[in-house]
Amino acid sequence: MARIAIITGATGGLGMEFTRVVSSYDHIDEIWAVGRNVEKLNKLKVSCDKVIPICADLSGAGLDIIIQKIEEKKPDIKYLINNAGIGYLGKYEDMGLEYVRSFCDINCTVPALLMSVALPYMNKDAGILNISSASSFQPNPYLALYSASKVFIKNISRALYMELKSRGITVTAVCPGWIDTDMLPREKDGKKIKYAGMISAEKVVEKALNDNRKGKDMSTPGWFSKYFRFYSKITPTKLVMRQWTRSIKQYI
Repeated sequence: MARIAIITGATGGLGMEFTRVVSSYDHIDEIWAVGRNVEKLNKLKVSCDKVIPICADLSGAGLDIIIQKIEEKKPDIKYLINNAGIGYLGKYEDMGLEYVRSFCDINCTVPALLMSVALPYMNKDAGILNISSASSFQPNPYLALYSASKVFIKNISRALYMELKSRGITVTAVCPGWIDTDMLPREKDGKKIKYAGMISAEKVVEKALNDNRKGKDMSTPGWFSKYFRFYSKITPTKLVMRQWTRSIKQYI
């Protein structure tokens, strides 16, 4: 029985770094790398012989491809890393019905369904890492649906942490701040965007995996994430939202 890790959003940013690090683990035979871009998946396969590319659009029927493969192969799942997600900075009313629907599917429904189908194939010392965000600590105007979706991920992760603790399975909500990847826009209408406390993907992945191994239900990589978590606890929500709105509105 193959000992595997499933990593969604594996072709960029955090996903590539998770793939690189987990591929070095002796107790992992295969990495099921899930992504939409065939070319990038093939490049990932070339760089790591443990990679099994799975080309799947998680906003459509792609989820069924993964579910079917799990049910057919019945692997020993050592890691499930729900990394795929969509970000959106702007007015909620400008998103449109279909985008809102696919946004909720990818950021919320897909991770929940993958955990449901993977858990029967997970045993003691297995780990689930769900990528949430520091934005889950407070409501964020103009990042409204994104931060709300990350609250869902954080809360379901922490609840399942307690449910699965007796089985020896650790569920960790990973809550970083801004991550230095190509996915972040660097300017808006000619204005350079400033990201407070930006952290590298390497540091996020290192801390996330270490925290999961240590049996932690949350991982807050970098000073900004730790600070914002504490600040959000002691500061009135409306004040935090006003401060956030002032800092971000120039880019909307």
